[in-house]
Amino acid sequence: MIAEGQVRVSAVLEGGRLAAVRATTDRPLIGDLLLRGRAPAEAPGLLSLALSLCGRSQAVVCAAACEAAGATRQQQAVSEHRSRELAAETVQEHAWRLTLDWPRLAGEPEDMELLGRMRALARSAPASDAAWGAARDALLSLVSSRLLGERADGWLESRSASDWLAWADHGHTSLARTIGRLARMPGGMPSKIPFLARPASATVIGSIAEPALADPSFARFPVLAGSAQETGPLARLSGHHAIDQLARTHVTAARVFARLAEMIAVLTGEASPGEVASASLGAGRGVAWAEMARGLLTHVVEIADGRIARYAIVAPTEWNFHPAGALPAALEGAVAADDEQARRLLEATASALDPCVALSVELRHA
Repeated sequence: MIAEGQVRVSAVLEGGRLAAVRATTDRPLIGDLLLRGRAPAEAPGLLSLALSLCGRSQAVVCAAACEAAGATRQQQAVSEHRSRELAAETVQEHAWRLTLDWPRLAGEPEDMELLGRMRALARSAPASDAAWGAARDALLSLVSSRLLGERADGWLESRSASDWLAWADHGHTSLARTIGRLARMPGGMPSKIPFLARPASATVIGSIAEPALADPSFARFPVLAGSAQETGPLARLSGHHAIDQLARTHVTAARVFARLAEMIAVLTGEASPGEVASASLGAGRGVAWAEMARGLLTHVVEIADGRIARYAIVAPTEWNFHPAGALPAALEGAVAADDEQARRLLEATASALDPCVALSVELRHA
């Protein structure tokens, strides 16, 4: 069994402000560790079993990368099924944050019963278009009645940042109160970190896939054009007027609202996490990528003599928790009155970026 590692967040509390904010991950390079020497057909199932979160997304992107390396063309039905799997898993992961993790941070009760119902519906969805449509209808009903306290499509349409904050402040549902508390925390200064969402194939191939296969350290500290990048719901919804308004004033609030807005948009059919794209890199090498719950996921593989010779996974967590990335940018210099507030601020900001492994927070004093 390969340990999944953790995200480590640390900061110094000095004079009522956070300083030396740092985020790192110590996750093993599981693609190469687990898959080197294996037959390509084994790889998707092994990844799905090994990774407790987003296992289906990892498996479908892996399968597409191996197909690209073997110059195998995806059948339309397979592509459509994979797209539904990505969408369904994205809904499940967002629901987990909205009903369990974030209420815990905000002092609201968790709703395991609701999460269980939503996950069960999402798991049944990929089977067919009809199953996905029925699951979406049922999920929208739950989101409207239990999470929002109003119709989901109405909540999403024509909203300004002030409208969304007013909904949260009125607190008619546990989720509204949860988001209200997270959105009103200090910190969350506008981020100067560029957004990475739905990159062009040439960008993925030349700036992500090739470096990742050539140098294993790239997957630990990925950069694009020499810079750390932020990926995920906020990056994908950049351009939505309410999200952009929030991002200019409080980026943590923008990330929180973006996750809820994206889940609703996926269920209403207005947005999709994105289909799996792939490309051959020649000579038994292939790359595949997709937008999944936490952001851009890229798999690169080299196959020799029918076995995997090299494998690289560039995952959203390494983009979002880069030492020079989104978390330090949002928190460096943030006001925190005491240790408790500082820890809550670190945990809430990290949770809004949604690590896929356990989170460790360390606070020191100057």
